[in-house]
Amino acid sequence: MKKYLSIFSITLQEYFVYRLNMFMWRVRQVFVFLLPYFLWRAVLGGGGDIYGYDFAGIMTYLFGTTILRSLVMGSRTVDLGWMINSGMLTIPLMRPLNMFGFLLTRDAADKLFNLSFMFIEIPLIFLIFRPPVFLQADPYAIMYTIVSIIFAILIYFFINIIFGSLGFWTRDVWAPRFLLMVVLEFATGAMFPLDMLNSLWQRVLLWTPFPYLLFIPLRIYLGSSETLVYLIGQFIWVTLLYLFARYIWRRGLLRYEAEGR
Repeated sequence: MKKYLSIFSITLQEYFVYRLNMFMWRVRQVFVFLLPYFLWRAVLGGGGDIYGYDFAGIMTYLFGTTILRSLVMGSRTVDLGWMINSGMLTIPLMRPLNMFGFLLTRDAADKLFNLSFMFIEIPLIFLIFRPPVFLQADPYAIMYTIVSIIFAILIYFFINIIFGSLGFWTRDVWAPRFLLMVVLEFATGAMFPLDMLNSLWQRVLLWTPFPYLLFIPLRIYLGSSETLVYLIGQFIWVTLLYLFARYIWRRGLLRYEAEGR
């Protein structure tokens, strides 16, 4: 356990090496919230609703996606492809570590770092703009939301391992990851609530793991009547992606040459 705590601490310290990069990244995160905020305020700030969402509902969704993006989609496992191609993967492989545990520990440090800044940024945004936001009071809905977020974190973690493991077979890991990020921006519900789409597209997307990263946890938080179905769907995706990630990882290790090391 002590070795994983050391990895956690070292990962956090790495963020403070390049302080300007860290500051600019946080500024970017604030703008990720502010741009859609002003857009939706212009559309719904005067009243009315769109696809069943009034201004308070959209603000709740926007705040939720902002927090969940930092918590669920903040990840150091995105570096896995680079670690493979540079030979840096050799270092943790030669140590008595479970690689999935090593990568998950680094992810946990990243999420704590992002979340700590969110506790500063979100209250400041509230004080300045005072947007209307729905606060869930049902303890069961909150509990189910927490479980859903944990499942979402694991889904994204295994997706990153699968895409990062492409580095065992190709040096071009940037292009597949860029394509993945483009898909995630739309299919997770990060840009807008997915129930604004027609029912056909909603059903198609729910057969993929992507809506379970942001959209589904927020639906559960807002009090969905299909919470149990959503949680079962998340559990199935966690299991399938874990098995596939483990298979890809084991096959990839057989090809690893530790080039550069």
